[in-house]
Amino acid sequence: MPDNNDNLPVPQPEWLRFVDSVRTLLGSQADDPPLDQFLQFRDAVLAMVAHPEFLKGLQESWPVATANQTDIQRQEHIRGLLLMELRAFPVAVEVAQARKSDEEHKSRLRKLLGRASTVTGSVKDIIENLPPHVKMGLIAFKQLLDIFKS
Repeated sequence: MPDNNDNLPVPQPEWLRFVDSVRTLLGSQADDPPLDQFLQFRDAVLAMVAHPEFLKGLQESWPVATANQTDIQRQEHIRGLLLMELRAFPVAVEVAQARKSDEEHKSRLRKLLGRASTVTGSVKDIIENLPPHVKMGLIAFKQLLDIFKS
C-alpha cells in the first residue's frame, strides 16, 4: 500500500472520517421510536463499511492509470473531485452541529443525511469494477442513510 494516502482515490482516512461523521448523525430519535428497530442494521452496516476488507476492495477498485496522458489527467481530476466531496462532509457536519438549535435540528439532520447519501452514491458510481462485497456495502450504507433521513 502506498505511504502517501493522497495518491489514493479514496484514502482510508478520508473515507473513515466520512463514515465517522455519518455515525454521529445516526442516533435514536425520540420523536421516531420505530426508527430504533433499525439500530442493529445501522451498527452492522457501519462495521461493514469500515472493515479492512471493504477498505482494501474500495482502494483496489480505482482504475490503474494508463500511459495515455489524457486518461491520467481525467482520472486525477475525478479523484480530486471525489476527495473534495469526502473531505467536505465531515466539516459540514461540524458546522451544522456548532449552529445546532432544537427547531432546526431535524431539518439540518435530513439535509446532512441526504448529502451523505449523495456522497456515498458518488463513490459507488465513480469507482468502476467494485468487488461485490464493496458494492453491496455501499448500497447498504446508502439505504441506511435514506432510512434515517426519512
